[in-house]
Amino acid sequence: MPSSDPIDTIVDQIDSLTVRASDANSANTPPSPHHPTTSSPDPKEQDSTPATQANSHGAATEAGDAPKKKKKRRKGGKGKTLPSGFEENFVEAPLTAEEYNKDKELYSAKKTVAERIETAVQKYKAKRKLDPLRHQLLEAYYHLGGIKTGAKMFGGLDQKFIKENDTEEIARFKATDYVPESMKNIGIQRVEELDDDYEDPEYTVDFDYVVRAFVTHKIPFDFGMKSPEQIEKAVNTIKNFLNYILYHNVCPEYTDNIKQAVKTCDKANEELPICAALSDKFPGDFNKACSTLFGGYWSYMTPREWEKVDGELDFKKPEPGLSKEKASEIYHALVCELPHITFDISKTPREVYREYASLEVVSVWLPKPGSPLKLGRIVCKSWTPEEALPITSKWSEPNNLTLYCEKTVAQYAYPKMHFGCTVHELDYGLVYFDEISGVMCSNFLEIRDDKELEVDSDDFDFD
Repeated sequence: MPSSDPIDTIVDQIDSLTVRASDANSANTPPSPHHPTTSSPDPKEQDSTPATQANSHGAATEAGDAPKKKKKRRKGGKGKTLPSGFEENFVEAPLTAEEYNKDKELYSAKKTVAERIETAVQKYKAKRKLDPLRHQLLEAYYHLGGIKTGAKMFGGLDQKFIKENDTEEIARFKATDYVPESMKNIGIQRVEELDDDYEDPEYTVDFDYVVRAFVTHKIPFDFGMKSPEQIEKAVNTIKNFLNYILYHNVCPEYTDNIKQAVKTCDKANEELPICAALSDKFPGDFNKACSTLFGGYWSYMTPREWEKVDGELDFKKPEPGLSKEKASEIYHALVCELPHITFDISKTPREVYREYASLEVVSVWLPKPGSPLKLGRIVCKSWTPEEALPITSKWSEPNNLTLYCEKTVAQYAYPKMHFGCTVHELDYGLVYFDEISGVMCSNFLEIRDDKELEVDSDDFDFD
């Protein structure tokens, strides 16, 4: 059955023409002077000539027939060579005059922001080859920004609608990405004194606000992306869409805001891998040792003796945490590095205060290269996340908190970084931390949609 690929058909036609030209040249080419023609064979010899003869590859062919040339097949499937639009050096092709005029029509200032964004989303997805992960990321990003995805209610088209509307309007109506009716007036300025139906706008246009929430919260926590490669792919998917919006001049009145959102993506690419690395290393062995010895989170994670199987210990997998002996060894080796802290080694320290803390890094101190000291210092202050209720803490400004951990861990911390943890204060002044809830970049923002808030409210419904 012939291939349905038009490119394969063209290749076959070229091959066919090549074979015909080759046969014609062979028929018209005179014998080579270096290879004189063989004299006519003796009639007796003609009788002994076999009906078939072997070619150079050992395959039998009909006597007198030249071996047929094999047709070349194009490697790869259909569309394999087409760019996805996400290549590292990908740039949009220059707009032709026709495309430029079309963009001016599609994204005219006479149209609302909602109409223009809706059109841009539909056209963008049509011009990009989205793998499943990029598709999932974009769907989540659009949803966070208020764009609905899925079949529209009452989305069927009758013949009357098709006759009365052009192709663009029909495609727009059938699209699965659309701005809901509740947001159709977003970005429209209304004057209260001149509008009897005026209401304070429920939504505003802020590209950077949505991008911040998506790249600093959704990507690391909801999607759980931690490796630099995963983070770069996710962040650059959103950045690619923003650059498309800029290139086609979809919302010229928000150009500065969109450019700031692009910078937010660049910042996330720098900070998120560092935060991911630190979250795996926190709180460090010194704090794990303190927690194990003095009743913290890691005291419940001490390795237990495995049951014996046929007289032998069954080591199935290493358990997390430190043994009491190992914790004591680490604690006594490093506690002497703490400045301005004295204690009676014969007495067991007692916890006097505990608090879940939301912290922002103020500064980081590391021992100089070659120093025998092993502990670094992270100076923090209490931090209330944006869009959250105020947090009161014992270490609110100006009472900064100094935490200690190995320099190999502290080196990942940087000013403005945030993290959540449980802080424990001992009776002789040492403060250690454990039970890390997350490490967040400097411009962290979490916003949640109505459905997520409804789930939370159900958790506290005791009726």
